[in-house]
Amino acid sequence: MPCAAQENCDLSNTSLLGLRLGMLPEQAGSVFGKDLKVKVKKKGQRTFFQNFIKKPAPNSLNGVRAIYLRFFDGRLYQIEIFYENRSDWQTLESFIGDFSAKMNFPVLKIEDGKAKAICGEFSTVADRILNPRIELTNETIRAQVEEIREREEKKN
Repeated sequence: MPCAAQENCDLSNTSLLGLRLGMLPEQAGSVFGKDLKVKVKKKGQRTFFQNFIKKPAPNSLNGVRAIYLRFFDGRLYQIEIFYENRSDWQTLESFIGDFSAKMNFPVLKIEDGKAKAICGEFSTVADRILNPRIELTNETIRAQVEEIREREEKKN
C-alpha cells in the first residue's frame, strides 16, 4: 500500500505507550520505571517479552495483555502490543478508529482481517485475532533481521 496516496503518513515519530522505534533498551526501560524491567543482554537480535495473563499489568501498562519489544544492534525496531478486550473495541474498525484518532496514526487500510499502513520505512499493523493488537515496525531493519535469519538457517 503506497503511502503517497495517504495524507499525514508519517510513523517516524510515533510512540506506543511512550516507546519509540530506535530507542536503546535502557531508554525503553526508563519509560516504565520500576513497573517493567526491560533487559536485553547481548548485541544482535534480541526480543523482550512480558505478558500479564496471570497477574494484572502495572499502572503504566493499564489495559495491556502482552508486550513484545524487538531489538537489533541495540536499537528498538519493533513494538508489538496486545491489549485487553474492551467493550468499545469489538471490531477491528472500532479498534483502529480509536487508535488512529488518539495516536494520530495514518488511515489504516483493512485487508484480510488486518489493518495496515506503510509509510516510508515504517509500518503499522493492527488486528483482533486473539486480542486487539498493534505493531509498529522499522521495515528496513526487519528486512535485515530476516536476511540474517535466512543465512543462519542455510548454515544449519
